Amino acid sequence: MNIYRKSSRKWRGVDFMGLVPEKACAWTPGDEPGQVVVLQPRFRSGLLGRFLQPRLKENKKYLRIPLEERGSCLWGLMDGQLTVGEMAKVFGRDFPEDNEQIPERVATYLYQMAENHLIKFKNLNI
Repeated sequence: MNIYRKSSRKWRGVDFMGLVPEKACAWTPGDEPGQVVVLQPRFRSGLLGRFLQPRLKENKKYLRIPLEERGSCLWGLMDGQLTVGEMAKVFGRDFPEDNEQIPERVATYLYQMAENHLIKFKNLNI
């Protein structure tokens, strides 16, 4: 699968279906049933992350990222045990109308989440 950008060399040769994703951010339930809102720290590193982030008010501390139905399903499956391949199988059962290219779509979605530091892969040695 060619899901990485040319500039991102760290993903070359990685078998996405064998990776085990886990959540790297806090989350909260959304307004709709089953919806997830991921809470990403506004500042993660450097001086701003070290000194400013702890001093921000609670409502300004995090970027609130609401996930749609399919993203919320994948977020719920991330328990640090299931591989991306196993998650794709469960996703295919939950959303049979999306049956075309499910593994590639799931891997692409998780790749984007990892690039945005919302998740990390437990067994990825980079």
